[in-house]
Amino acid sequence: MENSQQKNLQLMIIGSQKTGTSSLLRYLSQHPDIYAHPQPEMTFFLQDHEYERGYDWAYNKYFSKCKNDQLLIAKNVMVMGSNEIMKRIYEHNPNIHLIVLLREPISRAYSAYWWARRRGWENIDTFEKALDAEELRHNEDWFKWRQCLYKYNSTYHPLINDIINLFGRNSVKCILTDDLKNDSIKICQQIYDKIGISNDFVPKVGVRHNEAGIARSEKFGFMLTQFLSSRNPVRRAVRALIPDQYAYKIRKTVLDLNNKPFNPPPINPNTHDQLKDHFQSYNEKLAELLGRDLSHW
Repeated sequence: MENSQQKNLQLMIIGSQKTGTSSLLRYLSQHPDIYAHPQPEMTFFLQDHEYERGYDWAYNKYFSKCKNDQLLIAKNVMVMGSNEIMKRIYEHNPNIHLIVLLREPISRAYSAYWWARRRGWENIDTFEKALDAEELRHNEDWFKWRQCLYKYNSTYHPLINDIINLFGRNSVKCILTDDLKNDSIKICQQIYDKIGISNDFVPKVGVRHNEAGIARSEKFGFMLTQFLSSRNPVRRAVRALIPDQYAYKIRKTVLDLNNKPFNPPPINPNTHDQLKDHFQSYNEKLAELLGRDLSHW
């Protein structure tokens, strides 16, 4: 196998959660000159116990089937929430191309709440109560509650401004989720061109990924997620017996079996108005930073 240091990541989708990142990763990875990890997320930079093993280990876990002439791309939608983790990515490759998908922040936050309920991360039974708990959660442990920081993860401007300051404006491409929906092929071809491969390839973009749902048993989902995210001896023993390429498939299958189709109820109008006031100044700064009209947000 080629030395993994010669196969650093060339592009990484770093956010945001519930904006279409899974679809974009799979669209891009259809290009014959690209290889993306089969796992839903590359958690190497995020998880200390993975990062401590080094990139050679991560290459074997995530990219072992990459052909020598393919460029590596990855995705993790939580890394942009931490300056420390973004510095790890910079140390890995300061010239990496970063993609951030941006969805209207209120709908993103509300969708993320229901996604967290579905996957067992969230055990608060209303969006409003979860918003009230956010500051305490953030102060307690960003890493533990990263999936449940709905306002924080939708407050894009300070996060993106820090990333641009670290990597440089030319390395960071921000894409509105609406733009991806309206012309996915055009977006993909722009990215192909950005990373220096043929941009006349046309990916198939009809399949949607990570569609809405809800857990049949939220208690089971919460217990399973807590077990999978723990470092207890039973989990470590089980994981030692299951190769990485199968472990995530088993986890996804079990979680999917616990899911059923679900359309969330409309957001409370008062909650919507409060969030709109909260995000307004941040959205105005983001519009200026990106040179985009975001008045519809």
